[in-house]
Amino acid sequence: MSTYIRYETLLFFQSLCTGALLLLFYDLLRAFRAVVRHGGWWTAAEDLLYWVGVSIFGFAYVYQANQGILRSFLLLGLLLGAWICRFTITPLFLKLWIIILGIPVFIVKISIKRLLFLRERGKILLRSMEKSVSRREKDRILPRKRSKQVEKKKKKQQKKNSE
Repeated sequence: MSTYIRYETLLFFQSLCTGALLLLFYDLLRAFRAVVRHGGWWTAAEDLLYWVGVSIFGFAYVYQANQGILRSFLLLGLLLGAWICRFTITPLFLKLWIIILGIPVFIVKISIKRLLFLRERGKILLRSMEKSVSRREKDRILPRKRSKQVEKKKKKQQKKNSE
């Protein structure tokens, strides 16, 4: 085999690996989406940025790898590498990254849940303290009112008695 054919064969296998690698990066993005749920607008923006980046990278790779000559077998290698990776590595890779990315998200969710519980518990404690303080104030005010009412009645009775 001539050195030129070996070089092109090597380029084809490199493009297969590059296509698989690009798909694995997209799988990382998919795993992140599975763990951290967000709306359609953010998903579309992420996809747009990813595919613009991949298209620029793919064009630069094909252009640089073959000294400025665009060859269709390199594009075919990128697509074939992604397709092979999709049916072999992707299912396990995606599950693994969902688990790995899920651990810190789970820890953050539990921490937030506990902090919110403590905040709500503090509000309940403050309300109960406020109620007990207001009851004490009512207990102090009521006897005063009662004593004033009793004093008024005594004065009225004294007036009646004195008349």
